Amino acid sequence: KSQFGKIQTHYYKILLGSVILSVSLFVFPQLYGEGYHAIKMIFGSSGELPLTITLALTLTGILILKPIVTSVTLASGGDGGVFAPSLFIGGFLGLLLSSVLNTFFNTQVIPVNFMIIGMAAVLSASIHAPFTAIFLVCGLTNDYTLFLPILAV
Repeated sequence: KSQFGKIQTHYYKILLGSVILSVSLFVFPQLYGEGYHAIKMIFGSSGELPLTITLALTLTGILILKPIVTSVTLASGGDGGVFAPSLFIGGFLGLLLSSVLNTFFNTQVIPVNFMIIGMAAVLSASIHAPFTAIFLVCGLTNDYTLFLPILAV
């Protein structure tokens, strides 16, 4: 945001933001939008995702680029907020952690539970309101069984 603040002309901000977003979306098309579709798709497939090199690199790239893309969008004058990107980043961080635990340590954890806990953790850190984030995520998933594990995180 501070780098975009140095640019005086609004048109240059928009142009630079558009170029950065275009290149990022060309490399990782999963970054487009708010990410609700990707989260719903993974919630729907309750099966375990085996961790491969391709999946690990894709998830890592998404986790690194999504905050950057969101910041560039907001700094260059685009519309948006932090709610949906926080849910997206937390969900995919939980998915990556559960895949690593299941693949390398054979723990047989449930990926959806880790996604829900990750969503609540990242959302509470980004909005600085842990109880609000807990109730929002539990309300979104319509499931309060993970209330205590989310509270511990």
